[in-house]
Amino acid sequence: MNIINKVTLKGLKKNKTRTIVTIIGVILSVAMITAVTTLISSMQNYMVNLTIAEEGDWHAVVHNRNYEDIKTLNNRDDIEEVGLTKSVGYSMLEGSVNEYKPYLYIVEFDQKSFDTLPVRLTSGRLPRNENEIIISDHTSTNGGVRHRIGDTLNLVIGQRISEDGTVLEQKDSYIHEETGASEKLEITGTRTFTVVGICHRLSHTLEDFSAPGYTAITMLNEDTLTDANNLSIYFKAKNPGQIYNIVGNLKNIENDQYRCNDDLLRYMGISNDSSFNSVLYGLGAILIALIMVGSISLIYNSFAISVSERKKQFGLLSGAGATSKQLKHSVLFEALVIAGIGIPLGVLSGILGIDITLYFIDDLFASMISSDLPVSLTLSVSIYSVIIAILVALATILISAYIPARRSAKMSAIDAIRQTEDIKLTQKQVKTSRLTRKLFGIEGDFALKNLKRNRRRYRSTVISLFISIVLFVSASAFSMYLKDSVTNVYEDEKYDLAYFTNQRGDLSDSMKNAYKDILALDSVDEGAVIKTFYSQTELPREKVEESFYRDKVDQEIISEGENAFVQIEVYGVDHDTFTEYIQKLGIDKSRFTDANSPAGIAVDKQHYYDFQSKKYRNTNIFKQHNPQIIQIDYSQEEQSAKIDISIAAFADTAPFGIKDYTQDDSIMLIVDDSLWETIFADTSEYMNPAYMCFKAEDPFKAEEDMKNILSESGLTTSNIFNVAEMLQSNRNIIIIISVFSYGFIILISLITIANVFNTISTNVNLRRREFAMLKSVGMTDKSFNKMLNYECIFYGLKALLFGLPVSVLVTYLIHQKINEGVDMMFYLPVQGILVSVFSVFLVVFISMMYSMSKIRKENILDALKNENL
Repeated sequence: MNIINKVTLKGLKKNKTRTIVTIIGVILSVAMITAVTTLISSMQNYMVNLTIAEEGDWHAVVHNRNYEDIKTLNNRDDIEEVGLTKSVGYSMLEGSVNEYKPYLYIVEFDQKSFDTLPVRLTSGRLPRNENEIIISDHTSTNGGVRHRIGDTLNLVIGQRISEDGTVLEQKDSYIHEETGASEKLEITGTRTFTVVGICHRLSHTLEDFSAPGYTAITMLNEDTLTDANNLSIYFKAKNPGQIYNIVGNLKNIENDQYRCNDDLLRYMGISNDSSFNSVLYGLGAILIALIMVGSISLIYNSFAISVSERKKQFGLLSGAGATSKQLKHSVLFEALVIAGIGIPLGVLSGILGIDITLYFIDDLFASMISSDLPVSLTLSVSIYSVIIAILVALATILISAYIPARRSAKMSAIDAIRQTEDIKLTQKQVKTSRLTRKLFGIEGDFALKNLKRNRRRYRSTVISLFISIVLFVSASAFSMYLKDSVTNVYEDEKYDLAYFTNQRGDLSDSMKNAYKDILALDSVDEGAVIKTFYSQTELPREKVEESFYRDKVDQEIISEGENAFVQIEVYGVDHDTFTEYIQKLGIDKSRFTDANSPAGIAVDKQHYYDFQSKKYRNTNIFKQHNPQIIQIDYSQEEQSAKIDISIAAFADTAPFGIKDYTQDDSIMLIVDDSLWETIFADTSEYMNPAYMCFKAEDPFKAEEDMKNILSESGLTTSNIFNVAEMLQSNRNIIIIISVFSYGFIILISLITIANVFNTISTNVNLRRREFAMLKSVGMTDKSFNKMLNYECIFYGLKALLFGLPVSVLVTYLIHQKINEGVDMMFYLPVQGILVSVFSVFLVVFISMMYSMSKIRKENILDALKNENL
């Protein structure tokens, strides 16, 4: 090791505070990059595993295939795995209490399908031959028919046939007689099975909530494949990114005969949705930019300040014969030493921090998914991300060290020792206006002169504050828009459990009593009874949005100049829920009690996916949201009937139990159930069955409690739908995005605070002799404090002057990128802006006071004599 490097190491040991501060800056920056990338990687891994547990580990499926198709796929070099299922048919489920689900659906799996599809046993084992079968537990919990391991089933099997001769499949709901149509079971044979296991319902692949048959799975007899033409082939591509091309090149495949596992592919980072990809990669670029700016600024400031403090040392070394090249090598050597300590600690700190975070929130995630899913939130470190973080940090450190070192190496030895480069001013450059002294006094004048005199240090502090403001506001905007867009896209309900009564019009007394008993349960937090009635109205062109009217004309639904037809979804809400709803809206309830003048509240919000623009749209139909009367039309006994209803007010949200939006051509009208019978006295046969909905902290316990009450009331329990379970994936995504958003804001906040604190405290430390001189000429502590306070104010105002406009610009860029996939209004993160304004001054004042608290303890003469500043 040469003498220059030895001097450098001794300098690092001697100036421990400066060295530690610089290392901490490197640690924080590397930790932030590592933590964010590790958090994203862990969340992605969690969502991939969760989707596999729910839907299976396959990339695409093709239906209604034959033996030749199997051979074709098996012989392809780009296909990794192939699993087969064969639809055997349907058998009547004797004793089923669910009149909309009267069948067992028998399907055969080969061994690969048992590994690929999410078959999760609750008891027993998997079938080993075509004479053994496993039954979905849904037959017991929903159908009321309990099977036990060892039971023998003699099944008469057939195909579902509609009245027009169409063969119906599992995706086709049961055609109930109340619809005026029917279906029949055309027998094809009989089979005898032994029940060897009970499994969870394959809700996402074979048995969704509208499926007419409960799943029963047996082993595929491969001898029957040569004649089969009802096979479903699940397969994985060797390169998942090519799956859409592979499916697109398959021959003789109709659109309804294949499906890609879009959720799994999306979480793997694969999508053929150009709009989704544009939003994803655009937001990713913005996120990376924010992280890079934050980390680079912190490392650069830490090291630039460190090199600035060593200028006098450079002068002494230069005077002793060190060359410019040796001085630059000295700085780069110091940079490598600090990088060797800071980067590994930063990587470990980032990974450890995320590991601890995931450990504490794992229970939260476990409580949000079905307890039977074998998925937990665990640490997943992206090696590529760690390598990138290391390379970025190392490059930033070397550049941060080289730039000021190159500048310092050009200085003469005398200038470096005397440190005259920092302050080269004319009287004109530090001149202040008389207005400044009038407004702020001599202390304010001194504060402003100090800032002008130390322009480089002043600029570095303002830049640190500026970057901090931009980062914090941008991070708030990024998180806000990301969370809102995900919430906007993924369907959700306000309730966790629903019970469809099959009762049109008013509820029976037993149902009313059951509703009261359920609402009184400790496991149920809130409930509502909802009645629905769909109708339409005509609105003149001047009352509707031009875009809505133009779409209907372009679709040839109406002709130019005609009134626009608008669908009306009328919801009758129980009196207590409606009263609570109008109280939240601040509307006088007396406006809804006159039966002779019925009134309701309209919700004019449409949310849907526009396949033409490939984005989610949020629109309105009415041009103006003011009270008005509309005329609802409905058909009754081949005659047209009309009802005048007053829209007393428009609202942005619907009451509990109803979504806040409709499809593209509908509006909602909310009315009090007490007026329902009066308004729609003759429409009960056109109504949809009423439903009861409930919110519960633990939906699964509440579901069991509901079943007990309904059974005691003599009511069927098969019409209970656990909506929380159905929409759990969507809710998981929203929660995960929220966790990521808040975590990202916290990380950015820590990095910005550290950046500002480091810059200000170091700059104050370099001004110790200056402060000692001011005190030596008689400046009192009160005046001294006022001067520092004014400096803080000037720092903050200057940073806000530049930071806020740039923050608004970055927010607009984020909005534009989000808007490519989801229609969203542009709005500023007001809360984030207010917090940043307050935090700027708070952090500056605290940093200044902390630094000055150390300086105040020093003796004035010692500070004046100390030249190593």
